Amino acid sequence: MAVKLTGFQIQSISTVTALYFLIVLGGLVASTGSGLACPDWPLCHGQVLPNLTPSVLIEFVHRLWTIVVTALVIVTMLLAWKRYRWNKVTAFSTLTFMLLLGQVLLGMATVTTGTEAIVVTAHLAVATLVFASALTASVISIMYPMTEGHAK
Repeated sequence: MAVKLTGFQIQSISTVTALYFLIVLGGLVASTGSGLACPDWPLCHGQVLPNLTPSVLIEFVHRLWTIVVTALVIVTMLLAWKRYRWNKVTAFSTLTFMLLLGQVLLGMATVTTGTEAIVVTAHLAVATLVFASALTASVISIMYPMTEGHAK
């Protein structure tokens, strides 16, 4: 029997998937030593589009993907509020957004502190919380589906 996902569930799964790949990209940044390839933030070498050497490309793609993920998280949160009003899905979608804001600030601190170990560790820890929160919202929306027009 095929499962028919709602628009919100598809959006939520897409957000979780994008977050997962953002964490993988972050791992690539760390493992290749590309974390300081762009020594300033939010620009890279004072430019919106820097000269793309291999290490700059890795760091820059991570930053660009963060913008995509941020948009997905915001859309997911807004759709949750529209569809669910206030329940666990809305709570976790909102928590995901709030954690992501902290995560972006930690990303900035990672660059501005010269990839200090404690900041990089906090950046990964909060990334895991962002992912877990988004995944929880997604799973709850699938486990307890609501028919259209029946927001609780």
